[in-house]
Amino acid sequence: MRTFFFLVLLLPTLVLSEDNLVIVISMDGLRHDYPEISTSGGFEFIKKNGLEADSLIPVYQSTTYPAHVSMATGVHPNKHGILHNSFFDKERGHYSYSPESDWIDVRPVWTILEEEGIKTATYFWVGSETDWNGIQITYSKFPFSSRVSETTKINQIIEWLELPNEERPQLIMTWWHGVDSVAHKLGSSKEIVKKQLLKQDKHLLDLIKEIEDRSLWDEVTLIVVSDHGMTDISNLINVKEILDAHSIEAILSLGPSIGHIFLKNLEETELAINVLEKNELLKVLKKTKVPDYLNHPKRTGDIVITTKSPNMLVKKVYSHPPLGMHGYDPAINEEMKGIFFAYGRGVKKKKLKQVDQVDITPTILNLLGLEVPDYMDGEALLLD
Repeated sequence: MRTFFFLVLLLPTLVLSEDNLVIVISMDGLRHDYPEISTSGGFEFIKKNGLEADSLIPVYQSTTYPAHVSMATGVHPNKHGILHNSFFDKERGHYSYSPESDWIDVRPVWTILEEEGIKTATYFWVGSETDWNGIQITYSKFPFSSRVSETTKINQIIEWLELPNEERPQLIMTWWHGVDSVAHKLGSSKEIVKKQLLKQDKHLLDLIKEIEDRSLWDEVTLIVVSDHGMTDISNLINVKEILDAHSIEAILSLGPSIGHIFLKNLEETELAINVLEKNELLKVLKKTKVPDYLNHPKRTGDIVITTKSPNMLVKKVYSHPPLGMHGYDPAINEEMKGIFFAYGRGVKKKKLKQVDQVDITPTILNLLGLEVPDYMDGEALLLD
């Protein structure tokens, strides 16, 4: 059921009524220690009045698409199938930042709620741009654009909250810029990300005040998370070069930390393994030896390679390589850990230790008075 251990308790009973509203904000790339930078915005407000966890453990590989789908399904990537922002499927071919939700193998939380007659809304959440198996989200803002400001998103959230009760969504999930872009470009140091973090923190406080001005905190539960943390990198491992040097043909499906190699000729499996193992920075596994939490029936390669920071797997030459990166195993890399904050209805002022990304959907379901399906890997968090 679990890959990691957590100091998290199950919510024993469903205590909130059906008119509760849940807002989930995901700030991209916000490492667990970044909120310490700011002492006058939304994070400080929640620290003083709500709930804060020491860290949120992302799924592995800890990249944007797997993380957001895990937060929306309650399962790890081997079950929901979104292994990275791009990957290869043996039957369907290449996936790359696709808006099509039918790539997701497990039903997202908004489909569970919509089937229960509960309206939902998303503003740039992975997998929410299209219907999932014919189940439609009541309100979905798309297509994705990084140019859309947090102010615009806040205005839309408030518009949704001001709808008549019979039209108002009870779940709103939205992606915010966080610090991801600037940290990739310039590195993960706190001074570099500080300016962007302060902007995000101010926007968070703006949303808190807007909800306060409308006296809605008796109805609204706000959850603020991130998809992953950030670390510095300094070494690129060109997997294509390694294989090309030995004339081994393969389809490469690479993330920063995990690479899936689909061989054109399976008879070259041992040769490919021997060649890759010569690089001491790589761990190399046959598909039959891949642990369950990394193994998907159609999207796991014939060979799987992994590496640790400050290394990054690539298949091309970069003229301006990134200085900051994520995707690494949070079990051994503390800098991959993200944030978890909560405030509002059903939340008491308290501290939690580590929580798991797959706990987000079970917690949403519990807040809205619904049972958590047995297939989910996560558990509902005790917020009060």
